[in-house]
Amino acid sequence: MSAKRALIMAGGTGGHIFPGLAVAEVLRERGWEVFWLGNPDGMEALLVPQHDIPMKHVHFKGVRGKGLMTKLRAPLRLKHAYDEAKKAFMDVRPDVVLGLGGYVTVPGGLVARTLRVPLVLHEQNSVAGMSNRLLARFASRVLVAFPGAMSNAVWVGNP
Repeated sequence: MSAKRALIMAGGTGGHIFPGLAVAEVLRERGWEVFWLGNPDGMEALLVPQHDIPMKHVHFKGVRGKGLMTKLRAPLRLKHAYDEAKKAFMDVRPDVVLGLGGYVTVPGGLVARTLRVPLVLHEQNSVAGMSNRLLARFASRVLVAFPGAMSNAVWVGNP
């Protein structure tokens, strides 16, 4: 029997990345193969390789607080990032996808929905971020660190 495969998506800040690394460690201890979907220009590109986790790249950044041109280009950037994420899914063939927040989770979460790969989200903050709020409707399970952070979520704390 081959090992199960998990694709972890997290980026932007240590608050998203470090919990993902903690989960990756536990999954590997339990015999899972773990892969990461992140931005090659983000903090995750520095941290994830230090933990010997293969990383697939998606070029996607936030739009909130950016100029008008960035917002106008957002649909095209999302389409490009979606295509990159879909290629990563075809390479990895994950059994489950774990999204821990950051804009980089959006294209991967949409691909998970399209390909019907189970999507699990974890929100580490007391107020849910935009990416997790957007993807929650597609998720098989939503987990939160703080009670009441998101509706219909399971309170599990932080990893």
